[in-house]
Amino acid sequence: MADSSKTIPDVQTLLRQLRENYLAEMDEKLGAIESDLLALERTERFTDAFERAYRKLHALKSGASAYGLSIISKICYQLEEHFTLFAHDPAKLTREVLERCVAHIDLMRKAQEKAQQGSEHFNDIEDQLSTLRGLFLGNRFSALIVETSKVNIKLCTEIMKAYPAHVTVMDNGYQALERLLLQKYHLLITGLEVKLLNGLALVAAVRTSSRGNQDMQAILLSSSKLPPFKRNVDPNFIVPRDSQFAGNLARAIETCIATLRKTDSHNAKRADVV
Repeated sequence: MADSSKTIPDVQTLLRQLRENYLAEMDEKLGAIESDLLALERTERFTDAFERAYRKLHALKSGASAYGLSIISKICYQLEEHFTLFAHDPAKLTREVLERCVAHIDLMRKAQEKAQQGSEHFNDIEDQLSTLRGLFLGNRFSALIVETSKVNIKLCTEIMKAYPAHVTVMDNGYQALERLLLQKYHLLITGLEVKLLNGLALVAAVRTSSRGNQDMQAILLSSSKLPPFKRNVDPNFIVPRDSQFAGNLARAIETCIATLRKTDSHNAKRADVV
């Protein structure tokens, strides 16, 4: 019987080489994305050019996830958010938005260089990324909706229109967890029955992580009335899908937003004191 332990170093070497190849190829890929972005200002076939740039960014993000380069994944996610600003309206690709997109690409180049040097600390890049996200959000809250029902998604997004919020919609619990571990969100609205990772497990996973979203407001949408939870890892509200669903959901969102505003006000006062 062959000793399988002898193959482990070879696998590790292969994975390391693939990671190194990915980082070495980033220069060309980032250059291509940047060229596509700059071309959007002057092309008459905006949709084709946009989709080409988006596909390249998505492929770059997938590779970063595969090779454990979470800082590059995080930058890609945030750049994708900027892409949503002008995806369906070329007029919204202002000079300011374009410059912020290019700034994300520059951050990826810095992250690439540090990763190639063997660094595992990207605090300076994290700080710059946080500043760019602040410029993107302005005075808005960031909300993530994770749901498979188109009816519920429409209801949630309609209610959220009453508030200053940037809303992202996903239908996959596992992918939502990846995003929540990489990016700051103020409010999570999730169905219980979503793909790969149910809503309750999603909230619990984020609550127990150390990635910055532990204290986010969370609303769980359930097809049945679940018993109230008293654990620190549970959602702030559970809204059953019954005859009063729409009204109860609106009130839950209103309460979460009020809590967020109160927290923002408290933090602002503390900053003034400091």
